[in-house]
Amino acid sequence: MSIPSRLRWTGALALSLWAILIAGMIAAPLQAATDPTYAALRGARPDGRKIPVHDLVLERDAFRFQLDSGALHLLAPVAGRTIGAVFVGKGSYRLTPATPYELRQLALSSRSDPGFEALTDTFDNLLLLFTDGTLEELERHAAVQTGAPDPQALDVQERWLKRQQKDFKTNFHLRILQDLLNTPGRTDGVFLALIDGHKVPPALAAVDPDGAEALRIGSRLGGEDTVFLVFDQTRGGIWYLCDRKDEVARHQPTPEKRLADALDYRIETEVKKNADVAGQATVRFQTLVEGLRVLPLHLMSKLRIEDASYAVETAGSEPAWKPLAWVQEEEKKDADAAVVFPEPLAKGATVRLRLSYQGYDVLENVGGKTFVVAARASWYPNLGIFSDPAKYDLIYRIPSGFDVVSVGNRVDERTEGKQKISEWRTDTPVQVAGFNYGKFQRLARKDDVSGVEVEVYTGEDRPDLGPEVGLVSASRLADSAAVDGLNSARIFSTYFGPLPQTHVAITQQAQWTFGQSWPSLIFLPYASFLTSTQRAALGLYRMTDFINQVGFHEFAHQWWGHLVAGATYRDEWLEEGFAEFSAALAVQHTQGWDGYHAFWRNARKFMFEKSPGNAIAHDKAGPISQGWRLGTSISPSAPQAMIYSKGGYVLHMLRTLMWDAKSKTPDANFMAMMKDFTSTYAGKPATTADFQHVVERHMVPALNAAGDGKMDWFFNQWVYGMDVPRYVSDLKVEKAGDEYRIHGQVTQQGVGKTFRALVPVQVELGKNEIARIGAIGMTGEATVPIDVKLKLPKEPRRVLINAYGEVLARD
Repeated sequence: MSIPSRLRWTGALALSLWAILIAGMIAAPLQAATDPTYAALRGARPDGRKIPVHDLVLERDAFRFQLDSGALHLLAPVAGRTIGAVFVGKGSYRLTPATPYELRQLALSSRSDPGFEALTDTFDNLLLLFTDGTLEELERHAAVQTGAPDPQALDVQERWLKRQQKDFKTNFHLRILQDLLNTPGRTDGVFLALIDGHKVPPALAAVDPDGAEALRIGSRLGGEDTVFLVFDQTRGGIWYLCDRKDEVARHQPTPEKRLADALDYRIETEVKKNADVAGQATVRFQTLVEGLRVLPLHLMSKLRIEDASYAVETAGSEPAWKPLAWVQEEEKKDADAAVVFPEPLAKGATVRLRLSYQGYDVLENVGGKTFVVAARASWYPNLGIFSDPAKYDLIYRIPSGFDVVSVGNRVDERTEGKQKISEWRTDTPVQVAGFNYGKFQRLARKDDVSGVEVEVYTGEDRPDLGPEVGLVSASRLADSAAVDGLNSARIFSTYFGPLPQTHVAITQQAQWTFGQSWPSLIFLPYASFLTSTQRAALGLYRMTDFINQVGFHEFAHQWWGHLVAGATYRDEWLEEGFAEFSAALAVQHTQGWDGYHAFWRNARKFMFEKSPGNAIAHDKAGPISQGWRLGTSISPSAPQAMIYSKGGYVLHMLRTLMWDAKSKTPDANFMAMMKDFTSTYAGKPATTADFQHVVERHMVPALNAAGDGKMDWFFNQWVYGMDVPRYVSDLKVEKAGDEYRIHGQVTQQGVGKTFRALVPVQVELGKNEIARIGAIGMTGEATVPIDVKLKLPKEPRRVLINAYGEVLARD
């Protein structure tokens, strides 16, 4: 609103307005000063220096950049260093994968033709950011010229900054800042090339010695150094991610470089009447590197940091709190958060970091006093989840009349005025913290075998989310969920060993089609609490197996994901696949062997089918070890089929090989192995290689197919490989005196020459009466003759092989 020209400011009015302004300044939260190095880095533009180029080649691991003609326009120095350049001219790049599986991944992602060997494209401009030896390499090519900044180069950088903010939504400047401040003078740092090619969508090519995790472009990427990230609404994603070629050749990957180790968190969270959230988090951590100044944080972009301070602990005195600068761009842009310490921290120092923040959309009110909790991994500032276990003290201030169910044990709950204050605490370090919020009814039961108390929290009213389902009996559905929880606790504790906590809370969430499990806190989909009649009325026939098994699967994550976590995305099957196997195990113990075998029949069908929206069959996307990256634009369903179903099947096959039918406890060998795994890696990340070593400690004859006491043969073909055999048998049975003669042949097809399998042979003696009579060791594509005589209790109807899918095979 404009001020009318006739209005005159009197002295009294001016004084009053000045008082209001002063009061507003006092009431406003103090803002941390922007770190000057970050400000300079963010503002660095071509400054007029340029290097003419002609046939310049830059080799960076799997990448080869050919700059045919043009000029590199250097960015203004930051902290005394030139950290970037804009290329304008004619150039091309080539990405040659270091492994066959990454070659396949790149071919699928780029939708390339058969015979694909490398990804190539041309470009007219390129933005480079670097803290390695790139500048020196450029200066050796040609002398630096000076002049006015090039308008085209300025325009290229501005376009890339907007793309970084709106498309990638990743603050790559933070990665450069880490090298500048954490390791000043570093010349072996990160190399980033932002490419706008003619065929391939806009992309980032990067080689990062600290690991791709440091780039903040995905979760649990580990120490793999070389990455090609493409931005595109349909084809985008990480097309290439691998260790450097020399590391691959030596079989010596570099581990992820971690900056700090979180020790404990104190998180105070206030839920306001409008469901907005305000919080204060205090993190105690220990530095793992010398000279730490820049510490990245994980925090939902809609939660805005308002204040930051830190204190270094010293023996015998109370630490002094000091103000701290932070980085957090606008919420809808590249809003990655970080704090910047004013001085380097010594390696091994114990530091307290305190952050105040508030924002919206952490909670969504979906009616019926039910809320959806969003951003479950970043609703509080943290140093990394599923990779940095810590203890938690969690205090929630919520409107009275509502409830909170949290990770940890409830240690206090009281009402003060219109607020309920609920405090929870973990006794041991956990991977992540979380909570559910709403109005709940509670049911609690204890399993005497495992000692685990199972609590079930169901909503009092129906949420507005989803279709109308009619009257829902919360108490009856809570009872059903409790029974599944008690069975899970008993079965899984028997097979995998005890949990560190003595209670698990199962909570109802408004979402219909997925579940989630946090330490001691499980979110089950709303559909899982409906009766079979209600599900049938809604036409949810295809969801029957999912609904019947999701509770078992999510409960199993208390072991697989929380007690033991996969180290990187390549080890995700140790969580999801193991949880899927656990669900099958629970089905066996609650529904019988028929249910168990049906579970794996359905899994086999899913692995080899091509779901709607997929251009290829799921198993053609790649091996289990590719993790969630199996989900390309032509194979979006492959991660579910490979990580979950095939990952679980791998454990099923190990169980089968270790089965001892002569023992009173046929699963004893398998159970001992699994308990060894959980006890060895409790509270620690585990790799696939770690699990293989545990399996080798429990070697039985059936596992020793290669005769060397190693399990390379098994993991190479089932986890890192893609071969799946097909079996053809021509076996006959005939009476031979008081014995039966079984003769014919068995053929193994569709596998490589080193593929090994121990194929069971069974006879069908009657309806649902199948007896195992032996096994055939097979290697490669082969046909093995069989001619044996044996005594049987009665005449077999027929001879079968692999009757229960003991070996994963195509039908």
